[in-house]
Amino acid sequence: MTEIKPAINVVRSRYLLLILMLIPIAVVLMASFVFFTGIGMPEGTRNKGVLIIPPQQINDIDLLNQQGTKQKVEWIKESDWTFLIAHPANCDESCREKFWENRQTRVALGKYQGHIRRVWLVTEGRIDEQTQEWLLREHKDMQLLFVNGEAWQKLLQQSVVDQNAAQFYLLDPRGFVMMYYTKEQTYKDVIVDMKFLLKGVE
Repeated sequence: MTEIKPAINVVRSRYLLLILMLIPIAVVLMASFVFFTGIGMPEGTRNKGVLIIPPQQINDIDLLNQQGTKQKVEWIKESDWTFLIAHPANCDESCREKFWENRQTRVALGKYQGHIRRVWLVTEGRIDEQTQEWLLREHKDMQLLFVNGEAWQKLLQQSVVDQNAAQFYLLDPRGFVMMYYTKEQTYKDVIVDMKFLLKGVE
């Protein structure tokens, strides 16, 4: 009996070590499952924007820069988020007002604004000279990306998204389209969400 006990203790220790190693893996897998499926997601969430469940990876569709070269939304830093406006190249006064509100929201974030990128996802047409001058004058920080409008719509149709109501979309640092804001949400609502997401970031 005295010879069996050490062997039992060794086996028990190995099982305990295995369990301790599996716990964090299980937690990550469960959290990912909840995040991407929405199953088990608490109903009383703190976010003001509309969650996109499951979130969609924007790099799954072909994005082009102004030169017509394929480009991806790069994961530069874990603290960089993206305000993305999806709109055709023809931008009237109501469209320009949307851009102005988007810019002012970023400015209102104060010390956090350096962690926000702004992207105009052009879903149809080409940017004319007048619009280009307006961008250089009013929105120098705006990055232009071009996409096939149908491809963009199909991407979002994999989730429940009211594309007609969406004023702009929020992309996480990895390029996932994970939330959108409508006219119902004010710039203050956006600021509340972003300060929560950027909490602890300098």
